[in-house]
Amino acid sequence: MGVPKERERIGYRAPLAVRCLDAAGAAFARDGLSAVAWPESDPATTVRATPSPFSDLLGFGTLPGRRADRRARSTDGEPLDWPVPAAPEPFVVRVTDRARRYLPTTLLAQVPAGTPVAVPLYPAPGRQAPSGWAVVRGELHGAPDGAPLGWGVVEVSTDAGRHTTVTDADGRFLLCLPYPEALPELPEQPGAAAGPAPAGLASLTWPVTVAVRCQPGALRRPVEPAPQDPPYLDSILGQAPARIDPGGGPQPTVTETLAFGTALVLPLTVVPS
Repeated sequence: MGVPKERERIGYRAPLAVRCLDAAGAAFARDGLSAVAWPESDPATTVRATPSPFSDLLGFGTLPGRRADRRARSTDGEPLDWPVPAAPEPFVVRVTDRARRYLPTTLLAQVPAGTPVAVPLYPAPGRQAPSGWAVVRGELHGAPDGAPLGWGVVEVSTDAGRHTTVTDADGRFLLCLPYPEALPELPEQPGAAAGPAPAGLASLTWPVTVAVRCQPGALRRPVEPAPQDPPYLDSILGQAPARIDPGGGPQPTVTETLAFGTALVLPLTVVPS
């Protein structure tokens, strides 16, 4: 009996898939995340992504206007003959978290996308911080009116690196970061000739530098945004530096103290760019 001959082969490929990542690098849970997409020029046509059963991808099996280049066919064992993709088209992608651990995120993706689109997610201010991580919480308010500054960027720098988070629509933020690897000078050891006894880990502190990027006029949003739609992520992260006024006049950065095991709370008054 001969080897069966392949008569026909049919292939399908998705025009778009997204992979969500925790922006802080913490352990990531995909459960509860959902994504929708629509043509930038047609916000009324919305498609919901399907979670992959085998990976962390959220995939769009079909999108409006993209049917012609997602199917291929061959006969007699020949390789699949994929059609030439149509010109890329911008689609709006919105990722939300039903568990409210992360802020909603909106970005533009060029479709078809040859590889999964990475979507960094920033923590919602009410999220429970991961165990063993340092925590910085706070709010951004504008000077001189005190109005909340939504969708600003807060950067906290330590000797180990720089860490970034985004405020919500009301100017509130949460930043979770690893404790700096370089320990500060420890208190004197017991038996030393002079000085206080060691106070343990609770006495460990690190200086941190805080900077803000806030430029409300540079924020871009989808056409006819829904109430839950934030500005596009690239416009949020691309804002110009703002000045922080700690009480003695605006300055580019401020220095604060991070203590082990205690959240650093930062009510920041900001002069936007």
